[in-house]
Amino acid sequence: MKKDTAFKRLLHKLRIPYRLVIMNDSTFEEKFSLKLSRLNVFVVITIVTLVLIIGTVFLIAFTPLREYIPGYGSVEDRQMVYKLSLKTDSLEKELSARQVYFDNLIGVLSSADSTLITESRASYASGEPHGGITANSDATGLYFLPPVKGQIIKRYSTTAKHFAIDFGAPKGSIISSVGDGMVVFADWTLSGGNTIIILHPGKVVSVYMHNLSVSVKQGQTIKAGDPIAIIGNSGENTTGPHLHFELWIDLQPVNPENYISL
Repeated sequence: MKKDTAFKRLLHKLRIPYRLVIMNDSTFEEKFSLKLSRLNVFVVITIVTLVLIIGTVFLIAFTPLREYIPGYGSVEDRQMVYKLSLKTDSLEKELSARQVYFDNLIGVLSSADSTLITESRASYASGEPHGGITANSDATGLYFLPPVKGQIIKRYSTTAKHFAIDFGAPKGSIISSVGDGMVVFADWTLSGGNTIIILHPGKVVSVYMHNLSVSVKQGQTIKAGDPIAIIGNSGENTTGPHLHFELWIDLQPVNPENYISL
C-alpha cells in the first residue's frame, strides 16, 4: 500500500506543470512561453538520445565516416586483407599440390625404375635385343634432344620456385621425347593438364605439361625424337600455349638447359 502511494506521489510530481517563459529583460514583455512537466522533459531527452544513437550507428554502418574511427580501417585495407587471405589460401593449396606431385613423382620413379631394370635383365638373359633402355649408374655427360621447336619464354629458377623451362610455340606444335625411355605417366592433372612423365636411363626423368593431347600410353617404350604430344594450354597453371618441361636426375630437379642441345 505504501509502495502504491509513493509511486502515485512520484507520478504526480512528474506531471506537475511548469511554464517556461522568455521575457524582455527591459520591458518584461513576454516573448515566448512553453508549458512543461518533468515527465515531458524526460520523454523528450529520451527520444533525442535514441535519435542520436540511431543516427550515429547509421553513419558508422552505412557511410564512409566509419573510416575515421580509430581501429576500424578503410575499405582499401579490408580489401587488401581479403586479397592477402585469398593469396595465402592459394599458396597453401599450391604447396600442398606440389608436395603431392613430388611425392607421386618419387614413387613413380622408384617403382618404374625397378620394373625397368627387371625387364632389362630378363631381356639380356633371354638373348633378345633390348629396346635401347639400360640402367646407367649416373647421368654424367648426358645430353638430350630439345622437346619442341620454339623459344624459351621462362627459364629455370630456384628463386622463383620454377624448376623447369617453358617453351613457347604455336598451338598444335609436335612435342617429342628428349631421349630413349619408358612412359611412366600419361594422364590428366589439375595443375599441369595433360601430363607425360618419361623415365630415362640413369634415373633421369623428363616431364611434359599443359599438352593439348598425348599420343603415348603408360608403360610404352619410346625412342629419342618420337612424337609424344601436341603443345597446348591445358591445366590451371598456364597462361597460353606452351610446354612446361622439367628434367629430374636422381630424384632432384635440374636445369634442363644444361642437358639439352638448344
